[in-house]
Amino acid sequence: MAKKRKRWGRLLYTLFLLLWCVLLCCGAWYSLEKVWIYAEEYELSRPTHTMDAYVEELSRNLWDEGIADTVKAMPHEVQSDEEVAAHVRDMLSNGVSYLRKGGGGEGHAVYALRCNGHEFGEVTITEVEDYVGRIDTAVFPWKLLPWSIKPWKVESESFDFNGLYSSVDVVVPKNYTVVLNGVKLGPEYIVETDIPFDVLKNYYDRYDGLPKKLRYRFDNVIGTIEPVILDENGEFFPIDYGRDDSQFIRPCTPEKLERLAKFTAGFIDRYLRYTSGAIDPQTGYQKLRPYLLGGSDLDDRMKKALDGLSWAHTSSITVESALLNGALALGDNFYICDMSSVARTYTAGKGETESVSNMRVIVRERNDDIRALTLEFY
Repeated sequence: MAKKRKRWGRLLYTLFLLLWCVLLCCGAWYSLEKVWIYAEEYELSRPTHTMDAYVEELSRNLWDEGIADTVKAMPHEVQSDEEVAAHVRDMLSNGVSYLRKGGGGEGHAVYALRCNGHEFGEVTITEVEDYVGRIDTAVFPWKLLPWSIKPWKVESESFDFNGLYSSVDVVVPKNYTVVLNGVKLGPEYIVETDIPFDVLKNYYDRYDGLPKKLRYRFDNVIGTIEPVILDENGEFFPIDYGRDDSQFIRPCTPEKLERLAKFTAGFIDRYLRYTSGAIDPQTGYQKLRPYLLGGSDLDDRMKKALDGLSWAHTSSITVESALLNGALALGDNFYICDMSSVARTYTAGKGETESVSNMRVIVRERNDDIRALTLEFY
């Protein structure tokens, strides 16, 4: 009997130990499960978890309602919302990151959104105050822990895509047109006027009226747009920024050359006869006057020569040839004419002399009337 009681005692003791082990394991499992749940809740409650999810969604869609509203509010007169959206998506496709900023206050956090090394937006997140989690942090032992396990949500977002803006700055002759993305730039985009042609700079101080250039500036381009330049006839004109302004000076049409050649013949004949002193200066000037623009540099020079020509000793002059070698259109009905002439003069005591002259004459045409403004020999 004693042996049986001893055997039963050992069995009960073993069962008790097994039960105790089971209880300990269950308790440990329960505690570890609660700790695991707390760890999960803690991880989900971190602000970076919310921001990671936000940036992932933004990087995947490259768009959201806030971006759409920002794009619509941005000045982009020559581009559609869709074109601007394409530039924004292209920028965001390079990767979005975020960086914690100061401020925000308790229960709030502010993050800067960055792309290509530049900040383009700001996101404010806040704790979900009414969140009910799987762990009651108001009871022991969780209440001893200092961390909050409330998740965060996006409270607000704002975007600033001004970094996408670029400017178009172009200088063209004043009778040319600048077009951006199919939109003609009006006078409100002219920021500078009366810019001289570099190839005509030596002539502007002599007389008024030579063609000049304008500077257009448009600051609301999103991304890059190449300006399209149209000449005075509305035809595409490719500007070569490595050349001087002679590229804007066009060869004349055959019809225009014919008119200028006719002017050249009469102008050279009267100019050489007047300046030779072979005829009465007053008579010579009156015959030359219809070929001169009143008040121009050349007209002033001819007037000043009147007194000196009365002392000339030339007895006669014969103009053997007066040729227009070529002409270039400056715009606004101004032309540079390359002229040459051959003349024979007779002077008492010296006899007959032959002279060859090459000259550049700037003329202006108004209402089928051509007048010379300036003349220089070369």
